Amino acid sequence: MKHKWKVAAASLLAVSMAMTGCSSRDDGSSDGDKNQGSDTTAGEASGAFINPDEDCDDYQGTQGVEGDTIKIGTIRPAPGTPNYGIYDNVTRGAEAYFNAANAAGGVEAGDGKKYKIELIKKDDAYDPAKTPAVARELVEQDGVFAIVGQVGTEPAKAIRDYMNEKCVPNIGLATGSSEWGKANEYPWYIAALPAYATEAHAWVNYLKTAAPNAKVALLYQNDDFGEAYKGSFEREIEGTDIKIVATESFNAIGNLSPEAQVVALSQKSADVFIVGIGGSACPKALSFIPDTWKPMTFISVTCGAKIAMLLSGGHDQGVYLAQATYDPADPADADQPSIVEFREQGKIGGLSDDDISNGLAAPGWGFASLFALGLKEAKTVDRASVMNALFSLKDAQFGMLREGITINTDGAKDPWVVEGFRISQREGEGWVEKAPVENWEGQSNKFADLKD
Repeated sequence: MKHKWKVAAASLLAVSMAMTGCSSRDDGSSDGDKNQGSDTTAGEASGAFINPDEDCDDYQGTQGVEGDTIKIGTIRPAPGTPNYGIYDNVTRGAEAYFNAANAAGGVEAGDGKKYKIELIKKDDAYDPAKTPAVARELVEQDGVFAIVGQVGTEPAKAIRDYMNEKCVPNIGLATGSSEWGKANEYPWYIAALPAYATEAHAWVNYLKTAAPNAKVALLYQNDDFGEAYKGSFEREIEGTDIKIVATESFNAIGNLSPEAQVVALSQKSADVFIVGIGGSACPKALSFIPDTWKPMTFISVTCGAKIAMLLSGGHDQGVYLAQATYDPADPADADQPSIVEFREQGKIGGLSDDDISNGLAAPGWGFASLFALGLKEAKTVDRASVMNALFSLKDAQFGMLREGITINTDGAKDPWVVEGFRISQREGEGWVEKAPVENWEGQSNKFADLKD
């Protein structure tokens, strides 16, 4: 993948094409093996900005597509990985989606055909030092078309340059790092989670009314995951009477327990507690809150699932969550059509009732359905066409998004698929709405303080 100026030139080309109605090629024909029959303009889609003729040195657009089968890969921490093995459930949800689709004949693509999806799972133990070798194995040995639903901010960052150089899509990232807003530099990445910066904006937006004089204790992961929460929260409270009175960082790889950090924060006279860490350490942090400290507690969107809440030692009640999706474990959401479909099709895909209700298989199901949406919207089944389709979504839907969440993308200008939340509070086995769904379309990069 060429550098930023090269991608920017392709973006300008796409805008020009949208205005003139022209194709990205003079004659629509392929340029030897390089194009492999790709049509990457996505028609009238203004967000289409990847041009592999300009951006890729050796574009293998249909690698992984063989007959009626598309081979894809995913990278996640396997069961047993300290703190993060819980996220294997996400991959199981994605696998179930593809199993169910395959049982029904396959995933429908924009070329009018149905394709069976072969998913290859790899383990990197949530260790970014191990991720590059795993990614190379998937791309160069297994020959996957794309990586779908990769777990972890730092692991995904560790292979970003490689994936960019190879022009291989990384779709439905199971991370909301602000880094994924840099589509002008890294156009082969698109996240399925909202930006953590937008999540922090939603928290502060609620606190301005619910606790306008809040004194905040912030626990954050000492990587891009946690820094996104910390940086955005600090920017969002500027000009308000909300103050951060204490911060503690948590080492995602080296620390097994956040107990020391939580105890230290509990002694700082804060009345709001932000838990900006992930994995099983997030709900476990709740279990370390002393009985003498009763803060208004906000947890990361990554740890609101039932299986995570069970690790809180009963301290989940009353916590707040910025919520974009329905919850298969929430009795109030049980009759939602997307939840009903998940339960029915998830069983066909191999999930048990416990798998379905644990809450972490559900986002994996959503990440897989985002990939399926890209295939359906692409004119041809090649890598750039699928990415351009995902960067050109208009009023789309996928997964188990809540009613009112809008899905629109616009290339590098707005590469974020989900930019809306409601604020909810834990009550029993479900969540009670405290503030209705609000969308911040096209603003996530602003919240992340990313410049054009």
